Order: sequence, then structure tokens, then C-alpha cells
Amino acid sequence: MIKLVVCGAAGRMGREILQLGAALTDIDIIAGVEASGHESIGTKIHNADIIDDIETVIKKIDCIVDFTNHAATMGNLVKAQAFEKPYVTGTTGFSKEELEKIHSIAEFIPVFLAPNMSVGVNHLYNLVRSSVRVLGDFNIEVIETHHQAKKDAPSGTAKAIAKVIKDTRPDVHLIYGREGLIKARENNEVCINSVRGGDVVGEHRILFLGQGEFVELRHYATSRSCFAAGALEAAKFILTKEPGLYTMSDMLTKIEG
Repeated sequence: MIKLVVCGAAGRMGREILQLGAALTDIDIIAGVEASGHESIGTKIHNADIIDDIETVIKKIDCIVDFTNHAATMGNLVKAQAFEKPYVTGTTGFSKEELEKIHSIAEFIPVFLAPNMSVGVNHLYNLVRSSVRVLGDFNIEVIETHHQAKKDAPSGTAKAIAKVIKDTRPDVHLIYGREGLIKARENNEVCINSVRGGDVVGEHRILFLGQGEFVELRHYATSRSCFAAGALEAAKFILTKEPGLYTMSDMLTKIEG
């Protein structure tokens, strides 16, 4: 049985992971971690004890699963490196410097980094790549919608989609939103638009706009269960890996193979 600790246990994703993990026979979530002073400390969520110090359990676990914020993730990664524990994170909003630090830590432990743990979204990246290649003359727009409490914009998934587009079409110029009197749209311009409101779990749309026609790719998450399932599968996947930085693409390659 795989023993896990979940950081960010009282958050939306943390609770979803704890609930799913409690129903599985091959996963044992021995604790959830929250910030010191959080109201959940000392309680249980889906049978997992909520603590404020990961070091009290880190020697007992096989892997850390993290959905917190970028600052908390960086601190926990340092502890994971010290105790040589594999690390899975779906946290977004990392700075360039933080991403560089993650890469350096991944030289010592296996780190699974995915802004979106959904298998469907990660297949969407492949569909975007192939559509950019085929619809080379079409205008491209990205629209992402999330619940009103989401703190970062654009979403990590939208940034990943934009990277796929730019990697496939290096001439692409990324912009974020539009305002005022703007000049005519350049063909290589790709605008990322962020919408926030209500309780939307997550929606990503990629529009390919041509003359007389357009094609739309869309992924809509109807619940967070798809992300939780992906995170736990990532934990199973990374346990057998050597130090390095891994993504959902690596896991999907194994699934396809």
C-alpha cells in the first residue's frame, strides 16, 4: 500500500484527494497538512489527521501530494529533498525563479509537476498541437473560465496551452486581454482571455478562426474528481522513477504504451 501525505488538505483539491484516497484500497493517506493556525488543525478530513508540520510524518510516507500555493510548495519541496521523498504538485502560479529552483530540486528527487492533472486536458494539448499544424493560417484565441475564488490568471492550464501553440508556431505573439482602440488583429497574435465567476471548476476553449469557418476545442471539468484521480495516479507513477522532472505527458506515454 502506498502511503501519502497531502499538503493543502483543507482546500478544494485537498479535500477531493482525501475523499478519493479514503475509498481506495491501494492508497493510505496518513495525514493532511495545512498552515499553522488553520482552523482544520487537529481535526480529521475523510479520516486523515490534519497537521501543521509535515516533518512529523515525512519519514513514514512514500510520496507527497501538494495542492497549496507557490510559496508553500517551495518550502515543502525543500523538505522533500532533505528526506528524499518523491513529490507531486498541481500548484500553479510559480515565478521563473521558482521554476528554476524546482528544476534544480528535481536533480535529487523525482518531481511530478502538472498545472492540470486531468487526463482529458493533457490529451487536449495533443489536439491543440495537431490543430495548430493543420490550421496554420487560422487566428487562434484561448478563453479560460474558473470560479470566482481562483487567485491566479491566466490559469496554469491556459499558460500550458499557450506554450503548446508557441512551440508549434514560434512566430506566435502572446497577449493577455484587449482594451480600448486596438489596431487590426495580426495573424500571429494569440490572445489569452480569463473569465472569473461563480463556481466553475474549470473550462478551457481554444478557437481556430478562419474565413467562413472556425473550429473550437473545449475541455470542461464538471468536478474536481478528475484532477484528484490524476494526482493519485501521478503518485503511483512517480514512485518507480529516478530523480528528474516529470509531467502528465510522461504518464500518458506510459498509459498509451
